[in-house]
Amino acid sequence: MNNPNPGDRVGYAAKFLRNTGQFTGAAPQMRGTYVGPDKHNDKFGRVHWDDEAERIAAGQGNYAEADYCEDVRLNGSLVFLGNIARVGSPRFALNDL
Repeated sequence: MNNPNPGDRVGYAAKFLRNTGQFTGAAPQMRGTYVGPDKHNDKFGRVHWDDEAERIAAGQGNYAEADYCEDVRLNGSLVFLGNIARVGSPRFALNDL
C-alpha cells in the first residue's frame, strides 16, 4: 500500500466507502490534510479533516468528549491508513483497487 505523505490531501478510499455502504452522506465528500503516522501504531495515521471545527462545535458522538476534541485539535483524527487515499490517486477513485 502506498501511504500518503504529510501534507497530502486525503479522503476515504473508494473501496472502503463501497465496502461499508457509504455511497451518500458526509464520508464520501470528506477531505483533509494528512498529518503523519500515529506515534503508537504505524497502521494508523492522523488527519485534520476540513470540517473538524464544525464537528467539534456540534459536540455529537465522540466530539462530546472534551479530551477527544483536544486530541483531535492537537494531532488530527486517528484513521486506519487502509481506509484513506490521496485525493486523485487510483485508490481514491476506483472501486477495484
